[in-house]
Amino acid sequence: MIKIKKTETILIVLILIVAGIFLYNVVISIPSRNYSLGIDAIKDPESLFVNSRVILKNTGLLPLKGINIIYDNNLKYKENVNILNPGETIILSPPAGTPLNNIHVNSKEGIDIDKEFRSPMKMPGLWGDLDIYFVY
Repeated sequence: MIKIKKTETILIVLILIVAGIFLYNVVISIPSRNYSLGIDAIKDPESLFVNSRVILKNTGLLPLKGINIIYDNNLKYKENVNILNPGETIILSPPAGTPLNNIHVNSKEGIDIDKEFRSPMKMPGLWGDLDIYFVY
């Protein structure tokens, strides 16, 4: 019988835990729904200006068409994206003068989302999170 030292046992357990977490993340990153959209609306106040962006990522299996982005429920501040292919990410800059409170995103495939802008924490290297919405 093979004798394993305590440190080797701990190392093997840690390797198995890391491998399990890695495999879990690989499995959940595989698209499983036809239409799914990830949205991150960020406003980052600086000392002289506000840096803002909206990140859209198609996390579904099929392309999303006719995506409308309406800022602060005001049709004056509206953008259109014709098509967003699976896995594609785009970064939009809101129009000048937009109050940056919330956005409404919809598409021809039935995606219909209201989301508030968020302000990220001030830490070096922190990107934020990407909320993902599905259409069943």
